[in-house]
Amino acid sequence: MCNSKKENFQVYPISQRLVPNFKLCKVIYNLEEQKYTGMVVDGKQRKVLEKKKYKKFGDIVTVYRISNSDDYDNTDPLNEFDYAVFSVCVSFFDKGYQCITVAIIYRALTGKGNTARVTSDLREAILHSLKKLIGTLIEIDESEINAAFKYADSDHSKKCSAILPAHLDDKIINGNDASVVYFDRESPLMEIAHQRNQLLRYDVSLLNAPDIRNTFMNIMLKSYVMRRVVEIKAHKQLKPTLTFDDIFEKCRIKNAHNEIKSRARDVIFKLFQHLQTKGFIKSFNVVKKENGFHAIKFIY
Repeated sequence: MCNSKKENFQVYPISQRLVPNFKLCKVIYNLEEQKYTGMVVDGKQRKVLEKKKYKKFGDIVTVYRISNSDDYDNTDPLNEFDYAVFSVCVSFFDKGYQCITVAIIYRALTGKGNTARVTSDLREAILHSLKKLIGTLIEIDESEINAAFKYADSDHSKKCSAILPAHLDDKIINGNDASVVYFDRESPLMEIAHQRNQLLRYDVSLLNAPDIRNTFMNIMLKSYVMRRVVEIKAHKQLKPTLTFDDIFEKCRIKNAHNEIKSRARDVIFKLFQHLQTKGFIKSFNVVKKENGFHAIKFIY
């Protein structure tokens, strides 16, 4: 139960992370600041090209718009950390849980066990992310792709909802103060992912790589790299290669100092070593270009 100021809290750890992986979902967490602000401030719509020159239908697009709820004011674009927090929340909702704490989100972000304690800075980062996800509204018109691929009927082609339909409250859980997120209903992004069967799944323990500190940036790096590795394994036509330029761009450190990029590469190397040790991949090697680090290729 999750309805009293003072309560006991029975939530069991999830063994798997679910990640909605259709094109629109990936786009909204990686919008440039100018494009993001253009929607939030100026009310502009944007389009995602789903299929190019598809038979009988031509170019198929999904139209969407992002805005703030009435009681939320933000122009900071959604990012890969928000994507990771969102993934954890919808994974618990999909298991039937009505609410979870920030500490539980931290453990699912990092793969740590029940005794792991969330640091104060990451607690604030998770709370900030939750407020963004709850306060950010998305309008989606997927009429064209539904007409072409019959994912859903016309009555379910238009959606308008918070990205994470939920609310936050402070509670006393097992005698301790805790911030709790209460889920109101399924996210429209999960609804679409289920309709299209475009969900990735992987074991949470794969995130618990040794010798990697769970900082804000490292959680982003691990979550993005894991999503890409799982996506490549699920789609045989994709090349098993991740470029550092792509990872740095998605994790918003493309223009960062070289020392930051060097530390990020070390995290990525350690994660791939962990995935190899766990048998999730068979091997990997680093590709260099013009004496610089270019990519990681792996065999699975």
